[in-house]
Amino acid sequence: MRVRDQFGIGVMLVLAAGLWLAAGQPARAQEVVTLQATMILASDQPTAQDPRLDNIEYKLRRTFRFEYYKHIGEGSAAVNLPGATVLNLGGGFQLNLAAADAGKGRVRAAVQWMRGGEAVLNTTVVMSRGVPVVLGGISHGGGTLIVTLVAR
Repeated sequence: MRVRDQFGIGVMLVLAAGLWLAAGQPARAQEVVTLQATMILASDQPTAQDPRLDNIEYKLRRTFRFEYYKHIGEGSAAVNLPGATVLNLGGGFQLNLAAADAGKGRVRAAVQWMRGGEAVLNTTVVMSRGVPVVLGGISHGGGTLIVTLVAR
């Protein structure tokens, strides 16, 4: 299967997930949320501390137990709820996201993490606004790739 075909299938899956997440919700004005993702390489190979990771590094250390964390890429987009978007993270990585209101100020998102047209992680998360959700465990270049996802 060609990468273009795989990408098309991925987009269709995200749109279908968005429709599924929105099903059964009462009609109302669409709310807009900003989704921000940061891709990080966790490893035990020394690297300079990155101030962009100051607010999340403590949580990463407790969860992944690596010594060093390096900012690799990031992306963000404003999305109507319910709605879908694609965040390009650089290096051939992207997140396909279908988001919907989960009530009580929370956002539910179906997440498909792609590497070069191939899905490496599929999950659904519920996020409280401003609180990062950590996704990860993808082996890469002598370490592990992690994505933090925040709804604002």
